Amino acid sequence: MKDPAMNSPIQIDVEQFEMPHPSGTGSLQISVARHPHLADGDRIVPVLFVLDADMVFALTAEIARLRGTGNMLPTAMVVGVGYGASFAEMTKLRTADLTLPLSEARKQSMGAGLADMMGDKDGGAEAFLTFLTDILAPEIERRYPEASLNERFLFGHSLGGLFTAYALLARPEAFSAFLCSSPSLWWDQFAILNRLPDFVGRLAALQVQPRAMISVGAKEQDVPTKVPPGLDMPLDAVQAIVAASRMVDGAAEFASALRDAGLRDAHHVAFDGEDHASAIPAAIMRGLVVALPASD
Repeated sequence: MKDPAMNSPIQIDVEQFEMPHPSGTGSLQISVARHPHLADGDRIVPVLFVLDADMVFALTAEIARLRGTGNMLPTAMVVGVGYGASFAEMTKLRTADLTLPLSEARKQSMGAGLADMMGDKDGGAEAFLTFLTDILAPEIERRYPEASLNERFLFGHSLGGLFTAYALLARPEAFSAFLCSSPSLWWDQFAILNRLPDFVGRLAALQVQPRAMISVGAKEQDVPTKVPPGLDMPLDAVQAIVAASRMVDGAAEFASALRDAGLRDAHHVAFDGEDHASAIPAAIMRGLVVALPASD
């Protein structure tokens, strides 16, 4: 008997709708990529929630489609959370939503160029996490009967990776896989690591542990030789920030700390030859492998 997936459309169906922002001001743009041959099941399709959808939703949806073509490998429907905004505006909005509170002194220590790019609002991570788990996830269940109630994954890159790490430490039961791509663990001088002791107890209380991936581009700690476009800072200041951020070393140390805390399925990978941007597609594909390992 032929697999129905072999005769189903290859291209994915994409839908978009708006939801009120948890702050009470503005809205979020939700993008959903469904796979035709998986859309008629009853609560069987894993759901991959993707932050920074303005930048990475389309890429993630295509990678998930490619992985599931012909039903060759397990895949997921993709739910992107974005703003429908310009790059400059989105950069500020994501900083407000994906970070923990930062003191004024710490903001000033980041330098005027970086602070101007990120904006003057931060600290919305807890409210944003509540939105994802208590408002968006139930709405996806209501709209899409194929969406799994148990297999939910969270993917975030950079500040999104920091947020995903925070979600893992604060609510390890919220998702079955946490995929942290190039996480900005440096935020507030690596203050997120202070949450590891409480994570030990939360993890021990779970009957089923989540999976986690901490990935990074192996070149992300290389000393830059020029100032990135759009960043109004001298080169030596950029070099100091890169050194202090410890992107490559910090990712490895965080994965090790998760294992020491008792997380059994904590993966770490540094993608050879990749930088902060080029590591994204590799992280998405590897993240799906971690979240949805193929059966033997």
